[in-house]
Formats: sequence, C-alpha cells, structure tokens
Amino acid sequence: MTEKQKYLLKLFQEVDEICREHNLRYVLAGGSLIGALRHEGFVPWDDDVDLYMPRPDWEKFVEICKTELPPERAIQCSDVDRNYTNSFPRYASTDTCAIHKSQIIGRDCGGEIIDILTLDPIPADDREYEKYRTHMMIYSDLINPSVVYSDRWEIPVSMYLKYLLSYIFLGKNRTLEKLEKIMFSYKEEECDRYAMRWGGCPFLFDKDMMFPVKEGIFEGQKAMIPNKCSDYLIWHYGDEWAYMPPHDSREGHVAVCLDSGSYQELRDDYMPNIRKGRLRRESVFRKIYNIRTAKKRYKVRQEGLAMKAHTVSWDLKEAISESGLKISELVERKDFHRLSALFGSYYKNQLSADFIGREDYANIYAFYHPILVDVEDDVFYAAMLTLFYTERVSKAYRMLEVREKLDHITPEMEELRKDIDLFRKAADHYEFRRMKEAELICGDLLKKYPGHPGLIKFRCRFLMERAGENRLEAERFLEKALKLFPEDGYFLKYKADILWMNGEIQKATQLYVQVKEKTSNGIVWLEMDRVFRKYKTEVLRKCEELLSKKSREEALQLMELWRQLIPEDEEVQGAWYLAKVACAHTQSEVEEEIAEICEVIETPMLTSTPKTGEYTMYRKALTRAWKRLGYPAELAKLRTQTICTSDESELEWLSEQVRSRQIHREECVWAYKLIGDIRKKQGQTREAFANYKKVLDYEMPLYLKTEMYRIYISDLTEGSERITNFAKKADVTTAFNSWLDKYGSIEDIKALVNRLV
Repeated sequence: MTEKQKYLLKLFQEVDEICREHNLRYVLAGGSLIGALRHEGFVPWDDDVDLYMPRPDWEKFVEICKTELPPERAIQCSDVDRNYTNSFPRYASTDTCAIHKSQIIGRDCGGEIIDILTLDPIPADDREYEKYRTHMMIYSDLINPSVVYSDRWEIPVSMYLKYLLSYIFLGKNRTLEKLEKIMFSYKEEECDRYAMRWGGCPFLFDKDMMFPVKEGIFEGQKAMIPNKCSDYLIWHYGDEWAYMPPHDSREGHVAVCLDSGSYQELRDDYMPNIRKGRLRRESVFRKIYNIRTAKKRYKVRQEGLAMKAHTVSWDLKEAISESGLKISELVERKDFHRLSALFGSYYKNQLSADFIGREDYANIYAFYHPILVDVEDDVFYAAMLTLFYTERVSKAYRMLEVREKLDHITPEMEELRKDIDLFRKAADHYEFRRMKEAELICGDLLKKYPGHPGLIKFRCRFLMERAGENRLEAERFLEKALKLFPEDGYFLKYKADILWMNGEIQKATQLYVQVKEKTSNGIVWLEMDRVFRKYKTEVLRKCEELLSKKSREEALQLMELWRQLIPEDEEVQGAWYLAKVACAHTQSEVEEEIAEICEVIETPMLTSTPKTGEYTMYRKALTRAWKRLGYPAELAKLRTQTICTSDESELEWLSEQVRSRQIHREECVWAYKLIGDIRKKQGQTREAFANYKKVLDYEMPLYLKTEMYRIYISDLTEGSERITNFAKKADVTTAFNSWLDKYGSIEDIKALVNRLV
C-alpha cells in the first residue's frame, strides 16, 4: 500500500466502525469492490475508496456524526454544507490536502476523502426516474461550476434558467431545498430501485443487487459488499472486470495534493490571485450555451455516426465477399477464431462507446441513443455468437438489446439472449454457493455450446472444488480443455494445482510462472497468491540462509522464481534485491542496485515518517550494499535508516548514533561523511560541508573517495551554473559569497579539486 492508501484505509475504518456500531448499511463499490474481490484490498494503482449508502442510512450517519465525528473530520454533502461543490457526499479529513477540480474556487473541505454515493429510493415507474434525473442534473449544475450536466439529457435551457434565477434572486439555500424536496420525496419501503446520487450519471439499481449486504475482505478487515457482486460488476464493467488492465490504462484520480499541510494553507496561497466571480460567471455562460445547443449538437453527431455506420456495413459486406468464406459454414464448424478476425473492424466500431455508449459521464447520451450498423440477420447472429464464444458475453447481450430496440431480433437471437441470462444465473448461483443449481445450468449450456471457453472454465471450477475426492475426473477434463486452449493460463493454473496436490512441487511452480504470463485474470492471480503467501516467510528465511552459506547464485535463482510468482509482493521484491546485491561483481553493479532500491524506499510518500518494520528486505539489501562498498556494519545500517526517513527528530537521533561510532578510530572517517549526509538532508548545508571537509583529513578508502568526489564536483558544477544564470539578472556578489563561503578561498577549492581528482 502507498501512504495515501494507508490514510484512506484509516478513513474507511472510521466509517465502517460508525456504521457497524449503529447498524447502518453501506457497500464497497466501483474500483474498491474490484479491489476487494481481485486483490483483497486496494487495486494497487487506485487512490480512492467508493461506498454506496442508502439515503435513510446516510441521513442517520449525518446525525450520528454531529456528536460522534472523530477529530479533524468533516461530513461533506450539499444538503449539509451549501459551500460543497459536488452532488454526492464525502467523508473527509480537514488536516490534509487533496483538492479536486470542482473544489478549486470553493470554500468546502479539500482534504483526503471517502466517496459515499447515496442510493436514493426510486419507484418502478420510469417517469418518476426521469423526473428525479432531470432535477438532479439541474441541482448538480447549480452547485458545481466546473462541469455541465444537463446537456447530456437535453434538458431545456429554460428549466435551468428558471432555477438559476431563483438561485440568484431567492437565494441558494431556498432553491436547493426546493429541488431536494422533489428529488428526495420517495420512501425506501415503497420503492424497488435505487438511483445512485451522482450528477455524472445517476445509475439505477434493483434493491436486491445491493442488499442484504455480504461480508468481504478489504486489506485484512471485514467490509460490507453488495448482495450480488458479479451482477453489479458485470453490469458496470463488463466481463473484463476480473482482468488486470494494461499498464497504460492504470490511472488514479486527479487532485492537487500536499504531503504535508492542509487544504486551507494551499488555498490561502492561491485564492487571492483568482478572480472567482469572473470564473463563476463564465462557467454559468458556458452551461447555458451547452444546454441551449445540446439538441443541435447531438443531432449533428447522430447524423455523422449514421453515415459512418453505413460505411461500416458496406465494408463488412465487402470483407465477407472478398474472403470467400460462408458465414453459416464457419458457424457450423465453430471456427470462431476466423469469425472474430472477419468481424474485427465491425466490432471495433459497433462496440465502441461512440456507437453504443457506456453508463458513465462521457458516454451516457450514446448509451440511451445507440447507433446500429445495418447487417443481415444471419451475419448479426454469427457476430453475436462469436462474441459469446470469445468471452465477450456482456457485449453480446448489450448488442441484442440494442438490436431489439432499434430493429428486430430473430427467434435464434432471442434464444441466445435467454442462454446468456442462464449463464449469468449460473454465475449468480455460484456466488451464493448454490453449487448444484449452478452446475446443472452449466452442464445443459455446455451440451448446447460445446467448446465454449467460459462454460468449460465454469465446469473446471466445479471439478476442482471436488478435486480432493475425485482428482482423476478433473485431470481428464483438464486434458481435454488444454487440447482446445493450450495457451490459456486459466486452464494451466488448474493443471498446476493438480500437480501441486500430487506433490510435484517443482513442476507445479514452473507451470505457475507460465500462468502469470498467459492470463491477466486477477481472480486466478489472487488464488495463486493465497497459496504462495503461506510459504513466503519460509522462502525469505531460506534466501537469507543460502546467503549466509555463500550460496549466492542459488539464493538469486530462488528469488527470481518467487518474484515471478508474486510480482507485487514488496518483501519478495526486497529479498530479490538482497540476493542481487550479494551476487554483484563490481562496484558499479552494486551502485546500480542501490539506485533501484532507493527509487522504491526514498520516495516522499514513503519517507514522511519513520518506517519501523516496513520494507525490511529492501533495508537489508541496502545495508548489505553499503557494507560491500566498505561501510562498517553499524554505519551501513545507520546510512540505510538515514535514507528511509525525513523526520527531523529521527534524523537528529541518527546523527547522535553516528557520533557515538567516532570512538572507533577505523570508523571515524565514515562517521564524518554520514553526519554530513544527515545535515545535508536537514538542509544544514554549512554544517554538512564542515563534516565533509573533516573527511578529507583522513586517508579515504576507495569508495568513500568516489563519494566525496561526486559530492564536491556536483556542488561546484550546479553552483556555478546557478550563479551564472543569476548573474544575468542581478548583482551576483552576495549569492556568490554565500555559495563559496563553505569552501573558504579559491586556493582552497583548487587544492580540494586536485586532491579529489
């Protein structure tokens, strides 16, 4: 976990504690729920926590927090704090700084937050939802100046102006109360659905999708999760939710953050220079323009996409004709690899957010106004069947819905849709451990769709559940599966599991390494990690034992293997560096390892406080590296500690520890160097160079001489460049004297350089 994630976990624990103590409901949602199921904690690159909470529970939560709110915390909600600039509530810290775009010109709390998106009860009548949604958009546009909401739903500009004038002349509070009275008028016991209170896109949920809650694990503690996790995640993210995204798609949230200091300190610095009134006026004019022109813009957009759809349809017909292939024959042979390639360009366009949208802020209009590429019935059915067979099930289902809405579906298309519903029902049964029902549905579908990878994977899960009793059946089925899909890491993982059960640990381990390369399924990775973590302590002990016996290469091979098995485990990564340092042959190789380790443990997020007990293996690796470069054992440890902290009191304590080593004559020269490093880190440049100068009075070991050379030459080079640039703008005398004062005279500098070189 990063330091930010640790802080967010603390905030989440506070919310969870209040909710459990007072029997309030919430559920992990969005990326936080994916993290709980795929990583049992934070998604590694995520930097927020999302919760859903029913509005009645949120209202109780607010009342409770009036008397039980922990210190330096605040409740953020527009119906509680009229300075707040978002449509959904937050639980925030007041002593940190993480200001989001919508808060730049606001006066609300801008600290680290937990997003608590309230679930407002909504009747089954869609007209009531549309009424709620319309007023929610107006409400969001009034409180948040940075985003335009109403244009995506083509809400009349006259309606926005009506409430805007009320906002200006009758007052903010009165206008927002009027909107809240309309939006929050429904009672939970009379409604079957919830609307998630978010101006970006107020999603609709069936009640039983969220509640009653289940228990999940989030960073080692219990957390409430939705009743139907798989339904929610497939609906929100598609079939891909369990898979690790490519590195270039792993993004966090954008906020202006300070590692130390509060949001108020930052605002005090920049707010006086911002013309807030002008920004607010411009944002209102922008909203009016966007809402007024929305219909015309969307009309032009739809016409352009319709023309593009016609081109896509023509290109698909030409591709089929030029291929010389018959779609019906390919379907009969179940040659879905060829079909997938043939439909590649069609899928790229038809399944894009431009054509069928997404239920998110940017693409919600297209979701409710999709564009359908005109293709013949048999071709469309073949394309949907191919999606089904290539594990893009939710996309096939979405397209069948779009086709029915805009055109028609044939009986075989309707049958495919019903089978997809059955597939999802089986997943639902499996989630609730109704294994017989799930297996029965899966078996029937597998007879109808032989060779379907998703169904075969489902079947594997059932067999592996019973593998302890009937391992032979699972082995035989896996052999057949691997003949069909020899490179699929999902099946390779189960084969490795059976090898492990049979005691063939070496073969199993080698196969597990391949699994990580051949599937990005995060659930499969998590299942493997659970197995490997049981043995991690033993492996780390074995590594250090091998190093103590001088079996360095063997230790490195061991950690290379485990680094591949648990690539994101920091202790394993640290032990790998420990072995690499031990195996380094030259000074430059040791220094390369030091640079890489420091990138991990010297980042600002990791050095804001002392890290007792954390990153232990990294520290051991770093200490071993300093010892290999000549540092005495105790001073090597102290140098590592110096790198791993930026706390002033900790640095002062370290300087005292280093001084105590000066009683050992052979360590004196190293001690002066290390005290200099500490003073430099504290910003005491004069004292740092006074200690460095004392180092020069001793006979220096080779590596220490190299370090001193780098310190002085770097300072002289950077200082001269800085002075040169300064001299172009002002009198350089004062700055020049200040910089060179720590060296003495020019003759002293020349003598110093000659000695070092």
